[in-house]
Amino acid sequence: MLKRQIAVQTTFGDYTLTETLGEGGAGRVYGGVDESGNAIALKLLINVTTDKRRRFRNETAFLAKNTHRNIVSVIDYGMGTDAHLKGPFYVMHRYTSSLRERMSPSVNPAQIVALFSQMLDGVEAAHMLGQRIET
Repeated sequence: MLKRQIAVQTTFGDYTLTETLGEGGAGRVYGGVDESGNAIALKLLINVTTDKRRRFRNETAFLAKNTHRNIVSVIDYGMGTDAHLKGPFYVMHRYTSSLRERMSPSVNPAQIVALFSQMLDGVEAAHMLGQRIET
């Protein structure tokens, strides 16, 4: 949980961030709710470089166009100017569990194959749309 909730406002929505879900080399993901109380996740670009900004813009554009059920979709985006949230971000629906949790050691192999099949369906859909992640 965050020590202090972070309020985020875009042209399309208001969000309240309540926790940090994870962080990697290029981004930090927060959990929170929208103005209706629906669970959301917000990904913020951190340690901004020209290359990371280009990749983040490409990722955001791809996810905003996406409509496949096995790929996350962007529902909003913006530029944070607050000291606690500074930089470009996008907002997505938050799911009840992560892939890592779904593929825990207690899951039987048949379920893992089904999950892997769903991931491949998402990858195939991206390729069929002619989408390419720039590197």
